[in-house]
Parts: sequence; structure tokens; C-alpha cells
Amino acid sequence: MLYAVCYMLIDTHAHLNFPDYKKDLGQVVRRSVEAGVGKIICASSDLEKSKEAIRIARKYPGVVYASVGIHPQQTDPEANLSLKEQIGVLSKLAYEKEVVAIGECGLDYSPAPPGEKNRLREDQFFLFREQIKIGQKLNLPIIVHTRKAFDDTVQIISDRQSATSDQLYGVFHCYSAGKKGIGKVLPTGFFFGVDGNLTYDEGLQRVFYSIPLDRILLETDCPYLSPEPFRGQRNEPKNVRLIGECLAKVKGILFEKVAEQTSKNAINLFNLN
Repeated sequence: MLYAVCYMLIDTHAHLNFPDYKKDLGQVVRRSVEAGVGKIICASSDLEKSKEAIRIARKYPGVVYASVGIHPQQTDPEANLSLKEQIGVLSKLAYEKEVVAIGECGLDYSPAPPGEKNRLREDQFFLFREQIKIGQKLNLPIIVHTRKAFDDTVQIISDRQSATSDQLYGVFHCYSAGKKGIGKVLPTGFFFGVDGNLTYDEGLQRVFYSIPLDRILLETDCPYLSPEPFRGQRNEPKNVRLIGECLAKVKGILFEKVAEQTSKNAINLFNLN
């Protein structure tokens, strides 16, 4: 293990497996640890990035953990396996000891951004349901990506929870369904991920004021969603502290309370050691 730290914060959603960190990953991890971010979950969007997340977690044991998953949009334009074959590969990767979650997975009805491809809704439904099954089989939480598809996403989760006795739990990554969505997520037992846009989005601040602290996880979604004062720059896990500080201000409580509770939430959800 490279770093022996007492952590205050956990970044539960970072894309350290993206090319943005290819040249200075070690420095990024070091800066994060020095900033008090002692644990980082590296989330994935396709099979290659899932494999890379595992490799990174092996390189930084006890600091970086892997989440393996397939994004609702196709983030690997050259993928040459069928969806069923991709799920077969993913299910094997999920057994690796570095893996603490499945995802990010879910539904996305918005147009695919540059570098990604749109998937038919029925294909997204298949991938999401199959990844839920993997999570339930291995008792791993799922990291949910949902964009312009919130009601369908919640419905699939609720239906699966009703249809089986196997536990299904996880987090709504970068929660953005407003105050109306809170009442739909709470009964599922899922957590709410909060990201850097909290620092400049007053509407989102009002939403997270209404969410219980014991149901919130801190995320950077790096390299995206850099918080103030770093908007427009590459994001890093160290910046999760700025999100925690903003959340403390929004809720009118001490930062230490936010750090303590959100870290406890993450450790319990992802079974971190």
C-alpha cells in the first residue's frame, strides 16, 4: 500500500480510468490523499474501462476501489461483442476482489454526446436489468446513471425489489430529479450522490437541503463537474472536499459532521475496508 492515511472523506464516483489521467494518475491520487480523501471509487462505463478500474485499484490498494459496469449509452464506439456477451464478461469481472459495486448503469434518453453512441431503449432496459441481477447475485450495490429517464429507472428498481427477496441497493449518481424525486428514491433505500454542481446551482442546493444527511454520498464525477472555483478545469478527487464544505453550508452544519456521516454512508454501502 502506497499511502497510510486517516481519511475524512470518500469520493464515491471518480473516472480515474479515463484518458484524462493517463499522464499523472499517481500525482492525482497523491494530491487526493493529501487533501484528506482517503478512499476513491473508480466508476466504469464499458468493459475496457472496467478492466482498467480493476488495474488501478490493484495499483493503489486500500485507496482506490473498482466499480465495473456498462453505461446506458455506448461509450466504447468500437465494441464488437453482443450485449449478452458483454454482460457475460462483466459478470466475470465483478468477481474480482477489488470490485465493490456495479456501474455506472441505468437509463439515458438524452442524445448521446460526442464519443458515445445512442442505444435503443430496449437495449438499455436489458443492460440495466442484467446488471441489477449481477449486483443482487454478488451482493454488490449498483451505481445508477439516469438522464431524462428518472421515472422508468425508479420503476425498474422498484419492480425488481418487489419481485425478488434478493437485496437491491445502491446510489443515484449525480442526483438531479429535484424535490419531487426525493420521495420516490427514499422508499427504495438508495442513496443520493451529490457532485460539484452543488457549489454553483442554487436549485440543487435547495434539493439537497431536503435530503437526509444519512442518505447522501459525495462524488466528483471527475474529470467532469468541477466545483467552484475550478469550473472549466479538469476535476480531481481532491475536490470532493469542496463539495462537502458546500453541503455543510447548505445544511447549516459543521463540515466535520458532513465528512463523518458521508464517509460512514460510503463505507456501509460499498463495504469498504
